[in-house]
Amino acid sequence: KELFTGSLLIPTFFLGAEEVLLLARRTDLRRISLDMPDFTDVILQIDNIRHAIAIDYDPVEGYIYWTDDDVRAIRRAFLDGSGAQTLVTTEINHPDGIAVDWVARNLYWTDTGTDRIEVTRLNGTSRKILISENLDEPRAIVLNPVMGYMYWTDWGENPKIESAYLDGTERKVLVNTSLGWPNGLALDLEENKLYWGDAKTDKIEVISLDGTMRKTLIEDKLPHIFGFTLLGEYIYWTDWQRRSIERVHKKAASRDIIIDQLPDLMGLKATSVTRAEGTNPCAENNGGCSHLCFFTPQECRCACPIGLELLSDMRTCIIPEAFLVFTSRAAVHRISLGASNNDVAIPLTGVKEASALDFDVSDNRIYWTDISLKTISRAFMNGSGLEHVIEFGLDYPEGMAVDWMGKNLYWADTGTNRIEVARLDGLFRQVLVWKDLDNPRSLALDPSKGYMYWTEWGGKPKIVRAYMDGTNSIMLVDKVGRANDLTIDYKDQRLYWTDLDTSMIESSNMLGQEREIIADDLPHPFGLTQYSDFIYWTDWNLHSIERADKTNGRNRTIIQNRLDFVMDILVFHSSRQDGFNECAQNNGHCGQLCLAIPNGYRCGCASHYTLDPKTRNCSSPSSFLLFSQRSAISRMIPDDQQSPDIILPIHGLRNVKAIDYNPLDAFIYWPFTVMNIRNQSQNPEKQPHDLSIDIFSHTLYWTCEATNTINVHRLNGEQIGVVLRGDHDKPRAIVVNAERGYMYFTNMQERAPKIERAALDGTEREVLFTTGLLRPVALVIDNKLGKLFWVDADLKRIESCDLSGANRVTLQDSNILQPMGLTVLGNHLYWIDRQQQMIERVEKTNGYKRTRIQGRIAHLTGIHAIEDIDMEEFSSHPCSRDNGKCSHLCIAKGDGTPRCSCPVHLVLLQDLLTCGEPPTCSPDQFTCATGEIDCIPMAWRCDGFSECDDQSDEENCPICSATQFQCEKGQCIDAHLRCNGEVDCQDKSDESYCETICLQNHFQCANGQCILKKQQCDSFPDCIDGSDELFCDKTLFTEKIKSSDDSGPHSNAIGPVIGIILTLFVMGGMYFVCQRVVCQRYAGPNGPFPHEYVSGTPHVPLNFIAPGSSQHGTFTGISCGKSMISSMSLMGGSSGAPLYDRNHVTGASSSSSSSTKATFYPQLEWWNLRTGKPYLIRGIAPPTTPCSTDVCDSDYTTSRWKANKYYIDLNSDSDPYPPPPTPRSQYMSAEESCPPSPATERSYFHLYPPPPSPCTDSS
Repeated sequence: KELFTGSLLIPTFFLGAEEVLLLARRTDLRRISLDMPDFTDVILQIDNIRHAIAIDYDPVEGYIYWTDDDVRAIRRAFLDGSGAQTLVTTEINHPDGIAVDWVARNLYWTDTGTDRIEVTRLNGTSRKILISENLDEPRAIVLNPVMGYMYWTDWGENPKIESAYLDGTERKVLVNTSLGWPNGLALDLEENKLYWGDAKTDKIEVISLDGTMRKTLIEDKLPHIFGFTLLGEYIYWTDWQRRSIERVHKKAASRDIIIDQLPDLMGLKATSVTRAEGTNPCAENNGGCSHLCFFTPQECRCACPIGLELLSDMRTCIIPEAFLVFTSRAAVHRISLGASNNDVAIPLTGVKEASALDFDVSDNRIYWTDISLKTISRAFMNGSGLEHVIEFGLDYPEGMAVDWMGKNLYWADTGTNRIEVARLDGLFRQVLVWKDLDNPRSLALDPSKGYMYWTEWGGKPKIVRAYMDGTNSIMLVDKVGRANDLTIDYKDQRLYWTDLDTSMIESSNMLGQEREIIADDLPHPFGLTQYSDFIYWTDWNLHSIERADKTNGRNRTIIQNRLDFVMDILVFHSSRQDGFNECAQNNGHCGQLCLAIPNGYRCGCASHYTLDPKTRNCSSPSSFLLFSQRSAISRMIPDDQQSPDIILPIHGLRNVKAIDYNPLDAFIYWPFTVMNIRNQSQNPEKQPHDLSIDIFSHTLYWTCEATNTINVHRLNGEQIGVVLRGDHDKPRAIVVNAERGYMYFTNMQERAPKIERAALDGTEREVLFTTGLLRPVALVIDNKLGKLFWVDADLKRIESCDLSGANRVTLQDSNILQPMGLTVLGNHLYWIDRQQQMIERVEKTNGYKRTRIQGRIAHLTGIHAIEDIDMEEFSSHPCSRDNGKCSHLCIAKGDGTPRCSCPVHLVLLQDLLTCGEPPTCSPDQFTCATGEIDCIPMAWRCDGFSECDDQSDEENCPICSATQFQCEKGQCIDAHLRCNGEVDCQDKSDESYCETICLQNHFQCANGQCILKKQQCDSFPDCIDGSDELFCDKTLFTEKIKSSDDSGPHSNAIGPVIGIILTLFVMGGMYFVCQRVVCQRYAGPNGPFPHEYVSGTPHVPLNFIAPGSSQHGTFTGISCGKSMISSMSLMGGSSGAPLYDRNHVTGASSSSSSSTKATFYPQLEWWNLRTGKPYLIRGIAPPTTPCSTDVCDSDYTTSRWKANKYYIDLNSDSDPYPPPPTPRSQYMSAEESCPPSPATERSYFHLYPPPPSPCTDSS
């Protein structure tokens, strides 16, 4: 084979190892010599490597090329790390694969974010998109410049391995069965084979280059292959979970470990440093191409980057003067008007059904509508920078035009019957025309004159003209069929259109006069445009684009044929966007929209905004209605004749059930239904139901159907807690009356619905109504009237009453089919009727003047009114300033002062401002100030030894009274316990320096203790030091002689014997019970534990709740059900509470991670459980008892190894489900990555082995 090095100089640093392994390791690149037996890795000195993924090498110039997913760039540097350059930075999303064509000097890469395969020259110029269709998750890519092929893997929903020519043509699927995550790909040019590594099937397989002869090379111990390469006789790969680089002989299948115990392994390239094998005609003078040269099995092909056109010599690329652009279903194409070349698809991703089309020549962008996605999008002419500018409130947008002077975008929507305008980026959207429109279709603008034109396809088709601000509309042309694709000849001031009913192309002057037929023998004309002296049109029957003279339709020429359903067509050229108006300069000094009109312009605002004529700026509305549909929230001003309702641009709405609004920060809040991703079903009984905002305290009250509670969060997402819950309560609809400190809610108890009132902390609860209710679904308060309104969905009735529940009145009870929401705005009461799909209103005081406000609104779910806030009145509220200095809940009292309160799981402390934990220790216990230990026996207080973590039990110790003795370390005991022969001070100081004199009938022990003489030598030690049972033989003999004279002969020998026997019997019984009963019942860390050994009661106090999970910081949503009110074991863990000792001095496990401590009053007294004295060796845990859970406890679970999105279960033989194959996976970091080998799986999940059980038989 031929050696290809070209005329380039080989850098001097190449004089080292010839065969190397190049490694991308997330934040660095490494070079490993394959010529040396120790495989030492050298870190290249390259700055700012953030997340390197793919890597390749050019042996001709000696450059390493790599992709960086974090900075979204493609970079290169020499093999020693010098000469670092950034080549590509735009339109890079997740570049997972890279490959160097060392012959043609091109660089290829795959991008799983844009779903493209692209190419540039090796210096980053002449970028071109090769493949952008039918790619899901393209990853590894390899090239065969000698044969002219490229190969790549795709690990998407339908994984596959494909091939194509190097120019992206002749695409072919090689493998699409039995694949999971084909991450690695390698070419064997000597054997003409293709190898790949699959991270899901855990195999390395091989096929011939034509896709045949598939074989498995190895399938053992391959947890997660990622990087993959081949050199000589070996295949090399990186493994994420084993943290290793390994290799296997491609024939013998023998394996070696190159590097072990190295995390964050990414791409891999085995290469020769200076040897480049093979050549093709592109190697000489770039194949004669001006830009890109691609070698294919048939020939060398020249190509141009997007924006350039290939001349007829098929070698030279030029910038075209003008070209046609047209939409065809899921693609946008371009055709040069200066070259006889085939059309080129502009590489746009995600297009479904493109319809209307226009462009902005100054910005080199195209704009199009998509009637399937219901969006208006834009992108640069090379396909980059794609973005949706209008995504909401569109139904069938079939007409669109760009105002290139005012930089505005106009569109006509047949579905909504509206003509709207916005800035080119989608901002400041305004409805211009919506009255008396009948299916508006095509749209054309003349910005220099200030007019817009459109066609209507309704009952009386026509062509209409109006000012560009939507005013002064007049009909220009009637007696016309379905006029389509209206276009303007700006030079000759003529209108052109196609008529779908008559199959003609017609023209008129700009007033609709001098009407002429340009062509009338057309099968099915549809799209139309004009340029220079010609008109261009598309024909659906002929599947073609044709051209003819614009004045008479002669000299017809076919530009392109074999085209299906071309919707719109235009000529991209600067002459089509010429002229001037006042909006072209500084937007006419308008704050939002500058709209051209004849001989001038008018400043405009987004819908519902108000223009200040002096400053030309716009102000937001202060009073309006919000109403929600299933997946949208809209705003309307009922009596505004200038603008209709508009949909707010809020992403991700699904199953919206209710809405509320905070006028202070202009945020909308809504509860939402969470879909079950696995089975696409939903359970409405597990979701939030309704919500209401207290703007003064910045809190959100909401009801939860899963827990049947009323909950409170701060508006920043911080959880406050539950304020109302009951065994039979089912609170649903809720409204907060923060001005008076109350909340009103419906209680949907079975067969007995109620409307209740309570203070904002759930106290002062009272039932307002229990009769005349079936299913009240919505409540609203009017503070100005002092009224409560509600609507009953089953009774189909709207009622009101005073805020105290008095003066109940029915306002409406006829022709209401399915009422869902209720609100008050101004003098009117509004409600929505879901079945009739409309919003209605009546006067709120008497129910008169019922009026339909809006109709034909599907899936209505909620409505809410916003009125302007009186800031002086707001500031006077006692809770508006720093929440009334309350730590949790602030409630306004009748005298205008704040009252602080707490959720049900907390209590108000003595300062009457702060909420804290309820008292958890019994009266006989001392409560530690902080730390994991909560309660200790009161006897341990001030005993000279600190049991509390914060040593608070030894602080502020009292001075003993006159009737007490103070031990050396501060402990106080009764004075009569001093020198009584028993140690009562913890430090034993009460029995020091004693000179005890025993009474005559007492025996003095060696330690000074006094006992009765008859207790001496009775076979039971009564002295602490046991001295009363010493020398008993002599003593007993003496006593027997002394007593024989008084008592007569008898024997005392049987007493000690019986005592010894009883002692042994009791000790043996205790041992049997512990070993055979207690220890067998305790089955280990996860097994049962006898309840009588648990130091805590089996019930929970009524004011105690388990802490729930909440989201803090930015308010991203509140969930209820299992995700909010989490279950918690009463013992605080799976193993139950341990036996009482100084390491577990509370009723709850001290290892609980909950911030809310759950400590319960003990069922047994502490000193009955602690049989011995305190341990005197400080800093060392007391020895475990045979049945202590201190040793048997284990909280080592896999939960600590959960990533944010995935489980990694290496103890299972199956694959991790679902561990992401993407290199952006959570578990790829060094701190959380997988174990280096399966042999260490146990230590991976358990930082320390569990201690041996002390309850084994051998104990």
